[in-house]
Amino acid sequence: MDLRAIFSPGRTLESVAYVALSWAIGAVVFWSVFVLLAVALPLMIVALAGLPLLWLAFAVSHAVALGERRRARALLGADIPVRRLQRRIFASVRARGSWLELCYSLVALPFVGLVGGLLVFVALGAALGLLTFPLWGWDAAAGGSLAGWDVGYAGASVVHVAAGAAALLAAPPLARGVAAVQVAMARLLLEPGANERLTARVDTLEETRAGMVAAADAERRRIERDLHDGAQQRLVALALTLGRAQASEDPLLSRRLLDEAHGEAKEALVELRNLARGIHPAVLTDRGLDAAVSALAARCPIPVAVEVDLPRRAGPATEAIAYFVVAEALTNVAKHAHAKRAWLSAGLEGEDLVVEVLDDGRGGADPAGNGLSGLRDRVRAVDGQLTLTSPPGGGTTLRVELPCAP
Repeated sequence: MDLRAIFSPGRTLESVAYVALSWAIGAVVFWSVFVLLAVALPLMIVALAGLPLLWLAFAVSHAVALGERRRARALLGADIPVRRLQRRIFASVRARGSWLELCYSLVALPFVGLVGGLLVFVALGAALGLLTFPLWGWDAAAGGSLAGWDVGYAGASVVHVAAGAAALLAAPPLARGVAAVQVAMARLLLEPGANERLTARVDTLEETRAGMVAAADAERRRIERDLHDGAQQRLVALALTLGRAQASEDPLLSRRLLDEAHGEAKEALVELRNLARGIHPAVLTDRGLDAAVSALAARCPIPVAVEVDLPRRAGPATEAIAYFVVAEALTNVAKHAHAKRAWLSAGLEGEDLVVEVLDDGRGGADPAGNGLSGLRDRVRAVDGQLTLTSPPGGGTTLRVELPCAP
């Protein structure tokens, strides 16, 4: 047993702070949820009029669960996964997790906080009072006795200080024990079970699948539009020009028409090459993400500083999504950000590929916009995470974390 860890002043203070907050938060949460239930349950017999208040009680309990997760992580370093809030009223009433969170807010948090807080603070208060007995115990010890023995002031001081030292030594493990019980109760009632995790995973996959279908449909429409408005029109013009050149009997006119057809053919090739590059560039497959995003940065109309540190390649799907994110982000920077410079970085953090695109533009990007929503759907499809920070006037930072495929 590591006694230094148990009696560490820093860890003891963290545990005492956790217990004290449990006491205070538990009292507030108990009365808040109790009042909501006291009003909601009688109204349930009046055409289910109490359902909104019952859902509000569930929402308060879920907020408490989120707060417990942050508090346990900040003070104790414990990670407590929590459920997602059921946004529909009838779904929340049917969900087992909603009632477990309600039990935690109404019973576990206030009870453990009250009993544990009393134990810890009684021990600390007793230690403080007994250790300071020599300062205030003159009159109490004068002529007094202890268990029939006349010990006087000096003997009473020794006994009180010894008892105070024992209480002080008992307080740290007691505080840590109460905090451990509180965390155990939180894990028992707030952590989603296996079935709940499976259900949440299925819901997430359904959402991401719908998003990917929408993104793929939008991409298909874009390709069709680019082909129709670009390369197809040029190829039609090329065929017409060649037809005129073939029908002409004037050698000079035929030569001029052939030159025009040659130019149209080169323009069509450029447009087809750009279109293919937007779908999946050959350089990404052949040389990897470093060369592909460097080529994107070189074509950007504003200066882009590139920093890529990839000791190994990620999976093909991960690289393709990262490339698409960078391409879309740099396009948005060039078109909408009014930026003078941009910065692009890519690297590995643990088992994740992390890509960041920053600019010094006007900021204020809308996270719910069509472009960013499509990016978010693509990232979530591989269990990635997209974070956007874009305060007005403060530039934009787009950060994407993608798990690397083996």
